[in-house]
Amino acid sequence: MSDIPSVVIIGAGASGIAAATRLFENGIDNLTILEAENRIGGRIHSIEFDGSIVDLGGQWVHGEKGNIVYEMVKDLDLLSTSFNTYHDNTYYLSDGRKLDKNITDKLFKIGKEIMENEESALKYGGSFGSYFVNVFKEKILEQFKNDEEIIELAKFMQDWCQKFFICLDSAKSWYDISVRGAMSVFQPCEGDQLLNWRNRGFSTILDVLMKKIPDSTKQLPIEDKILLNKEVTRIEWDGDMAQTDSKATVTCGDGSVYAADHIIITTSVGVLKKFHKTLFIPEVPPYKANSIEHISLGTVNKILLKFPVKWWGDDTKGFSLLWTEEDSKNLVNDVPVFGPTDEHGRSWLEDVFGFYIIDSHPRVLLGWVVGTMAAEVEQLTDEDVMMGCMTILRKFVGNKYDIPEPDGVLRSQWNSNPHFCGSYVYTSIDQENNNASANDLAKPLISKRSNKPTVLFAGEATSSNQYSTVNGAIETGYREAQRLIQLYN
Repeated sequence: MSDIPSVVIIGAGASGIAAATRLFENGIDNLTILEAENRIGGRIHSIEFDGSIVDLGGQWVHGEKGNIVYEMVKDLDLLSTSFNTYHDNTYYLSDGRKLDKNITDKLFKIGKEIMENEESALKYGGSFGSYFVNVFKEKILEQFKNDEEIIELAKFMQDWCQKFFICLDSAKSWYDISVRGAMSVFQPCEGDQLLNWRNRGFSTILDVLMKKIPDSTKQLPIEDKILLNKEVTRIEWDGDMAQTDSKATVTCGDGSVYAADHIIITTSVGVLKKFHKTLFIPEVPPYKANSIEHISLGTVNKILLKFPVKWWGDDTKGFSLLWTEEDSKNLVNDVPVFGPTDEHGRSWLEDVFGFYIIDSHPRVLLGWVVGTMAAEVEQLTDEDVMMGCMTILRKFVGNKYDIPEPDGVLRSQWNSNPHFCGSYVYTSIDQENNNASANDLAKPLISKRSNKPTVLFAGEATSSNQYSTVNGAIETGYREAQRLIQLYN
């Protein structure tokens, strides 16, 4: 290799750590990793909770075949199949009734088949919401045309299916999601979609990347290269051809400045959306700005409730919540709302579509907050969130169980954190209409001074078909590292 270049990596999440390890292993060890948070991991955030490790961010390894995370750990005895697959659900109505599982299983099966029928969806086109609603209605009427009760129940199930789907795709509404994007752009890895890390948390993958696992004697000194609490405020990447120094510079909020031959940016696209016009000197070219502004990033949040005792049965996987139209309409008047409502007067409580057991803690239920209110819920106090969750838990299942007060709560706040500004990306109608692409986001910026790729982009949003996943993030980190390795070999 010719002279070793200097590289600044912005972000110490999975993508940044992956890029650093690949560079280091190939002799490019003049590295500085700037991390805005006081921890590494990015949107992997494993945290101790009452003696167990829980994940506020990435939680499962999604698939096996072609999944780089699975390939790295498959022989290390770190993963297990999850008890809960989210495909074997028990549903409760907002009037407290536990629904006949035979019926809800049939309704969910119809919805699941629609969600997975790529050929049918691509023929339909448009938004995923329009596709699903029309096809679901047709199939329900075909199978249950003489049963008004089931047809009515199917309406409530359709509403739940939307919440379930936008938990996967992070949009405010499934009418924002492109059918093509949801069904053919993203390419899921084959195999078990919910492999869990037992009581270790997803941050285990960072230890694997840095060679702490399986043999710590081979550990890469990547952590020595990481500087925490370094919020980047300015990237000067190109300028006057007459300048003799071809290095780019990165300035942080504390005034520190770092010069480098190359910069690899692995931040959330949400950060780029918010700051790109002031962050880059000079500004990024129009194609890059277009991709930053129109690749869609949504918000999905977790609420982890810890109870003093396990009050549900050993065979319980969770509680999926279906609102009747009447209860939905009367919610704001019938119960305390504990927080904001949307423009239609809907409470955020309606966007908690269920509470589910997790594998790593026996007394914790995981509630998912999605949709229009997912970001606003972050502004509530822990007490209001707990009270709101307990209100709906008792409303739906309180006549079946004696539910104690929780004695702990943890929750994610991805949107309001300026170092993330959202959860993960999805392919939207707006993105397609504006021809914004992950490939454009991933293209490096070439400096006129050096005629080399000076600013490189990695992270899940730059993955063309594995976005929103940790394996996608890691692959993009490797991709940009390899770009530099090839340049200097």
